[in-house]
Amino acid sequence: MSAEVVQGRRVALIDGASRIDLVVPLRARVSDVLRAAGAPTRSDVRVVGLSGREIDGSTAMTSLEDGVVLVLVDPAATVDAIDRRSPRAPVAARATAVWMVMAAAGGILAFLRLIDTDALPVDVRTPVAALALLAALAAVAVFSLRARARTATLAPVVAVAALAFGGGVAIVPDLPASSVQVAVFTGLLAASVVTGVAGVMGATQTLRAQSRTATIISAVLAAVWALALLLHLDPSAPAAVTLGLVPVAQRILQASLVDVEPGTFIDYGRFQSTRWTVRQSLPDEVRTIEADDADALVERSTARLTVGVVLLVAAGASSAFAALPTFAVSDPVVLGGRIGLAVTVVLALLLGSRKSTVPFLRWVARVGAAVVVAAVLTALVPTIASDMLVVVAGVILIAAVAAALLVVPVGRGLRSLGWSRTGDVFEALATALSLPAGLLAAGAIEVARAMMAA
Repeated sequence: MSAEVVQGRRVALIDGASRIDLVVPLRARVSDVLRAAGAPTRSDVRVVGLSGREIDGSTAMTSLEDGVVLVLVDPAATVDAIDRRSPRAPVAARATAVWMVMAAAGGILAFLRLIDTDALPVDVRTPVAALALLAALAAVAVFSLRARARTATLAPVVAVAALAFGGGVAIVPDLPASSVQVAVFTGLLAASVVTGVAGVMGATQTLRAQSRTATIISAVLAAVWALALLLHLDPSAPAAVTLGLVPVAQRILQASLVDVEPGTFIDYGRFQSTRWTVRQSLPDEVRTIEADDADALVERSTARLTVGVVLLVAAGASSAFAALPTFAVSDPVVLGGRIGLAVTVVLALLLGSRKSTVPFLRWVARVGAAVVVAAVLTALVPTIASDMLVVVAGVILIAAVAAALLVVPVGRGLRSLGWSRTGDVFEALATALSLPAGLLAAGAIEVARAMMAA
């Protein structure tokens, strides 16, 4: 006896959060698939493909590819969901505004302490700084325990870190040994402690991952300023290292986002086939992965990326004016280091922003590059002769007009693989040279000579 073989099409039907995998005959239509899956067949329910094109219910399966994905769109359900969420929007906006006010308060407090120690009297500054530290600690403790899976965590983590930094900077008393390095080190240490509390007490994995990234970044920057304090360096030295560390730290952050077991992506069948291969214990084989696990991994990685880029760019922008105070220096090594530091950091931030998958982070990097350019102009203008200012202004005007003309074709979708690869090369070079340039601008060679002489 011979059995009749019926050819079919594999179809994946997505209805909200549910997915149904079916195998239907070739002669079936899309409406038959909906009835077989028990999906709503009302006239206002639309079926669209992954490309966004609407597919009519009378379409035969022979005109669709095998493994096609059909998505049900219910306009009525979408409107109801928006109506249910709308009352929460003002509450979320007000909460974000509160976190922004806390971040601004910490920044202003640190600015007043670092720019002018007499801006706030000691009898006022010390209680305000202590209050800021207590407020940051209380806010991070309450938020860590009350956070939920859908709670936005970027603004709270950045806000408590900024408020703790401002309180730590301002609480340093006015003593002869209380230099700028001591104040910045204390502020960074306070920020790392507060974010570390959220990294331990956080109710969600995303909050813990984001807070731990902020803790690591604050601790690394605090170590840079502590080393400068031990070596009795000027504030411009650790500021230059901090600025040069931004592109390198961003690259390290991107390489360490996915937290999987070491060796997961190594093809052991290929690299352990010879006797010269270095052997190690094989990690557990990943056979299947659930959608929820993948979504959680992406959410944690995105949280780490966003807070890391925001804190690094903020640290670099805050250090730019101290790292590049002037270009009128007698040491050619320091001068070359400052020029190279400005060029490499600006190139790394601008070229790295074009590959970011988070639109918000693109503008964060661009704003950071703009601040570095402003610091360069602030340091460069006093060294230019008065008769050359017109020439410099003309060159800047021409560059600005050229950039404005390029906005039109780029905005219309102009792309070039050759220019993209060229940008990748310059980005890699700028990232690799930014930290060495920062060390040269900090006078690392003179420090090494002094240590060898001693």
